[in-house]
Amino acid sequence: MRRYYDVNVFVYWLGGHPEHGERAREWIRAAEAGRAYTSSLTPYEVAVALASITDKTIKDAPLVRDVLEAIRSIRGLKIVSLTWGDYVKAAEFVDSYDLEDALHLAVALRVRADEIVSNDRDFDGGPLRRVF
Repeated sequence: MRRYYDVNVFVYWLGGHPEHGERAREWIRAAEAGRAYTSSLTPYEVAVALASITDKTIKDAPLVRDVLEAIRSIRGLKIVSLTWGDYVKAAEFVDSYDLEDALHLAVALRVRADEIVSNDRDFDGGPLRRVF
């Protein structure tokens, strides 16, 4: 089973979200078993989100380093670079998704993910089954 991991899983995990943090930790452990993917856009988006909820900025070097190291440390996670083709494919989805979600969906489809791990209901009814 190939799974694509959306940004909110990492934000919940690293931010210790009171409601979703434990579930996110379970998904991170599952990622370590392999066949888990996310986009190279994800670390940036996670840093922005965590900076926002901690009243920091993405100029906070320790925050950025911590986010990068945490994501890099997930053994089974493959971070997939964005391609121009992903942007072209995402443009097909922007009527239904914001650009960030459309890019994540494009990458998930390119890596032939079976599911998208996300708490974002915007992915419901799309081409991939959403799990969380």
